[in-house]
Amino acid sequence: MPKLYIEEFVGITNRLETLPLAFAIQKEYGHEIILDWRELDSFEVEGTRQGRVTWLTKLGAERVRNCDEAVFVGLRGKKILLRSLDGPPQRLDPIYMQIPSKLHLKQQLADDIRSTFAQVAERPVVGLHIRHGDFQVVDPESYSITGYEWPAVPIWWYEKTMEALVRKNKDICFFLSCTGDPDSHGALTKNFDVLTLPVGSHYGYKNDSNDHRSTVNPVADLFALACCPVVLATPISCYSHWAANVLGIPATCILPIPGATKDCPQAGKVNIFGSRLPRWHQVCRFGAEVTMMDNNFIDIELIHGADTSWL
Repeated sequence: MPKLYIEEFVGITNRLETLPLAFAIQKEYGHEIILDWRELDSFEVEGTRQGRVTWLTKLGAERVRNCDEAVFVGLRGKKILLRSLDGPPQRLDPIYMQIPSKLHLKQQLADDIRSTFAQVAERPVVGLHIRHGDFQVVDPESYSITGYEWPAVPIWWYEKTMEALVRKNKDICFFLSCTGDPDSHGALTKNFDVLTLPVGSHYGYKNDSNDHRSTVNPVADLFALACCPVVLATPISCYSHWAANVLGIPATCILPIPGATKDCPQAGKVNIFGSRLPRWHQVCRFGAEVTMMDNNFIDIELIHGADTSWL
């Protein structure tokens, strides 16, 4: 049986995005999928096994970084080191939403998520994903994406948007998922009713740099964020994409509009549950399918709590 390996070449949700292509290759050519991921002590991927990628593993392997149909048809019988986040749409579109059901969070972490949201069982919940680290603020005075591959959202945009949502429904609370330490966002955690998951992370990434490190277990945090019916997202982030558009329940994403300022913190909404990552990137880069919101967010429903029934 030919083997297909996926190692830790990017963050966890980008690696999840390689799985549809891996399973498409398995379906066509019978490859065994082997994951060298440290997070597999937090969840399992049905139809794969855990293993190690070494120099011997890499010897003679086909390194697949960009996979179109021509590359795909040449993979029969080959040992593969997979690093492609995309592939032929005709291969991936039919199976993409089969992947979430293959991901199984460990029972203790699922119980931790349920107990966290049980504290606010009668209240509407809005998810909040703040991605900094390798995502950086281009202009502190306005939200800008021009000239930067991974633009972060300024904290003031989240604060202004949260204020507007609380004006609409004073009973809502927020679930915060972020890189780094949630307590570092004092303007948010002190001024709003904010929940975080009390599950520490024991993972180090990128040679212990701060780009991907979080104080909260990133896998459990992702599954928790995917329980939220509305998510203030980080545009372009694959983590926001998986939480809102792939895993868990369908979510309405609220996004900053490029050019938003403190005085005019423009926001838009988008619903693209079941879509692959390229569509999310199109939405975030070019505004495709984004509906502009007014300052009162009249088109957003803020009545639903977190849904943990799918865990």
